[in-house]
Amino acid sequence: PDRMPFDEFCGNFLVVPGLGTKAELAGKAPKDRVLALLQKLGVPGQKFRCGKARVFFASGVLEGLRTRRLEMQAKVAVAIQAAGRGHIARKAARQLRRVREEALQAMLSAAAQEDVEALRAAIADARAAGVHRYAAGEASVAGAEERVAALVAELRARREAEGALEKAIGAADIAELEVALQRAAGCKSDRALLERGERRLATLKEEEKRRKEEEARLAEIKRKNVAAAAEAEKKVAEERRKREAEMASRDAALVKQQTEAKLRQKEELIKQQSRIQEEAETADAESIRRSVAEEEEATQRAIEEEEVLRKQVLQELEADGVRFRSGTEDVLEYAVYLGMDLREDVGLLWIADQALQADDPEGWDQCESPNGDLYYMHEVTKQVLWQHPLDYQYQQLYLEEKKKGQGRLDRRGSSNGAVVAPPKHGGSRGIDAPPAGGPVGSSDDALRRVLQQLLGTSHTELKRLLTEPATCRVPVRCFVIRHKSRMGGARFDFFMSISKTDDMYCFTAKKWSVSKGCYYSIALDQDDAKRAKASSSMPESYVGKVRSDRKAQEYTLYDDGASFDGKDKGGKSELRCELLHVNFSNSLRNRNPGAMTVVVPEVDSEGGMVPARPKDAAGQLNERLKRGDLGGLMELKNREPKWNPTSNMYQLDFHGRATLASCKNIQLHPKHGEQADVSFLMGKVEENKFNVDFKAPFSALQAFAFALIVFDNSSGSF
Repeated sequence: PDRMPFDEFCGNFLVVPGLGTKAELAGKAPKDRVLALLQKLGVPGQKFRCGKARVFFASGVLEGLRTRRLEMQAKVAVAIQAAGRGHIARKAARQLRRVREEALQAMLSAAAQEDVEALRAAIADARAAGVHRYAAGEASVAGAEERVAALVAELRARREAEGALEKAIGAADIAELEVALQRAAGCKSDRALLERGERRLATLKEEEKRRKEEEARLAEIKRKNVAAAAEAEKKVAEERRKREAEMASRDAALVKQQTEAKLRQKEELIKQQSRIQEEAETADAESIRRSVAEEEEATQRAIEEEEVLRKQVLQELEADGVRFRSGTEDVLEYAVYLGMDLREDVGLLWIADQALQADDPEGWDQCESPNGDLYYMHEVTKQVLWQHPLDYQYQQLYLEEKKKGQGRLDRRGSSNGAVVAPPKHGGSRGIDAPPAGGPVGSSDDALRRVLQQLLGTSHTELKRLLTEPATCRVPVRCFVIRHKSRMGGARFDFFMSISKTDDMYCFTAKKWSVSKGCYYSIALDQDDAKRAKASSSMPESYVGKVRSDRKAQEYTLYDDGASFDGKDKGGKSELRCELLHVNFSNSLRNRNPGAMTVVVPEVDSEGGMVPARPKDAAGQLNERLKRGDLGGLMELKNREPKWNPTSNMYQLDFHGRATLASCKNIQLHPKHGEQADVSFLMGKVEENKFNVDFKAPFSALQAFAFALIVFDNSSGSF
C-alpha cells in the first residue's frame, strides 16, 4: 500500500482544502493533524490507516490526492496569471485614456482656432487614438470635422471675396466695388486690401461727382445754344412765311388764269368728242348688224356642215360594216360633245361608245334645276357638277389617244361587222377599259387576261403583273382594308376590283415594331406577311418592304433583294431595287399636307421599270433626290385643291371615290405635267376602308406601298 510520513503528508496536502487549513491545524499533534486533514480532504476512513509515524492509503487514494493537489495548484496559477493580466490591462487602459484625453483636448483647442491644417492634424491624431470609438468622442470628432468644413468654406468665400474685390478695384464700377467691399468685410478679408478698396471707392466717387458737374455744365451750355438757335430759326421761318405768302398770291392769280383757259379748251374738246361719238355710234350699229348676220350665217353653215359630215361618217361606217354597242348616231353625237373631229378622229369613236356604255359612278344622282337644267349631285358629299362625272375622264382618255396619233380608223379586216375596240400598242400598252360584263371566270388564264386588260401589260406571271408598272391610262380601281390592333402591328389588305361584282385579293402588309422609323413587310399571302420580316429565310410570297427614317419623313419601298451593305440579305444574293421614295417636308398632320415629293422609276419603251439598284449609299433614291440626279426617275407631287366661291372653301374633286373627310385623301400627278393627269388617288369611304386608284407609271405594289406610307405618316408614328 501507499504510505507517507505525517509531516511530509501535511506539507504536501495542507493547502489543498484551502489557505486557512494551516492555521486551523497548527496546534495539533502530527497524527491528529493528518486525521483532520484527511477528513477535510473527504477521504473515507476505510481508505487509510494511521501508524505511529506514517499514514497508509488504499490503492489509488494517494494518486487521487496528488491529482487534486495538482489541480489546486493549477487553479492558483491561473488566478495569479489573471490577476497579473488584469493589472497590466488596467495600466494600459489608464495610459490609453490619458492619450485619448490629451488628443481630445488638443483637437478641441485646435477647433477653437482658425488653422485648418492644425485642426485636420488634430482630428487625425484623435482618430488614431480612437477618440471616435465612444459616443462622446464621436460627437466631438464630428463637430471638429464640421468646424473644418466651415473653415474651408469660410476660407473659400474669403478668397472669392478678395478676388472679386481685386477685380472691382481694377474696374471703374462704383456699385460693383461697394458690393465687393461689403462682401470682403463680411468675410474678414485682409485689412490692407479693404483699405485699398475703400481708397479706390472714394476716388471713384470723387471722379463721378466731377463728371456729373461737368455734364450739368455742358447741358446748360447746350440748352442756351438750342434756345439761341430756335430764336434764330423762328426769325428765318417768319421771313420765309412772308415770302411764301407773296409767292402764293402771285401763283393763285396765275393758276386762275390757266384754269379759265383749260375750261374753255375742255368745253371745246367735249363738243368735238360728242360729234365724233355720234358719228361712231352710227357706224358701229351698222357694223354690229352686219357682224351678227355674218355670225348667224357662219353658225348655220357650221351646223349644216357638221350634219353633212355626221351623215357622211355614218354612211362610211355602215359601208365598212362597223358597229358599236351603242347607237351609231348617239356615238357620233357624244364624240362631238367630247371635242372629237369626225374627219380625223374616226378611229377614236370607241371612246365615245365606251363612255355611253359605262355605268354612272357610285353616289351620283341626276337632278334638274328650277330652270330645267340638268346637274349631278353626290349623295354623301353634296358636291354639284354641271357636267356628267364621266365626261372629264373620257375627255382625258381622248386627249391621251389623240397624242399617240390613233385618230385614223384602220379599216383592214373590219368589214366583218366586229365591234370597234380600243387599239393595242406594241402588245404591252393596251388602253382597255375595265370589263363591263359579269363575274370573271375562276380559271388562271381568264384571270390573267382580265389583269392584262386592266393593267395594259403582257406579263403572264401573277407576281410580275402586280409588281411591274401598269401602262393603262384609265385608272385601275382598288381599295385597302385596315385592320387595327391594340397591341400595335397593324395589318392592311389590298384588293383590286376586276369587275363590277368581283374583287381580287392582291397583297397583305404587316407593320413591325422597330427601334428606328417604321417597317412594313408586304407579301402575296396573309399568313406569310405575318412572318415576312427580313430574315435568313423569307417566304416565296414576300415581295418587298417599306422603311422610313427615324423622323418618319423619308420612306422607301424595296423589293425582295439584298441591300448593298450586306446588313439585310434576307437569303437573297441579287441586289435589291428601290421602287418608290417619298420625302415629306411636313407631316400630314401639319397645315400643309401637300408638302411632299414622290419619286418612282420611269417606264421604258418595253413597258418595264427602269431599275434603280444602288450599289452604294450615293446611289440611293433619297441621295439622288437631294442632289437633283433624277435621270431615269419620275417626280410626282400632291394635287392642290381649288377655291370654290360657292362653298367658300378649298375643294378637290375625287369623282365620288372619297366620301369621308380625311387627311389621307390624296391625289398625285406628275410634277411637271398637268394637275388633271392624276396618276394616284386615295379616298376614304369607311372607317377602315380606303379607295385606291392608280395608272401608269404606278404598279399595284407601288400604289399599295404609297397608301401604307400615307397611313404611317398621318398616324404620328415618329
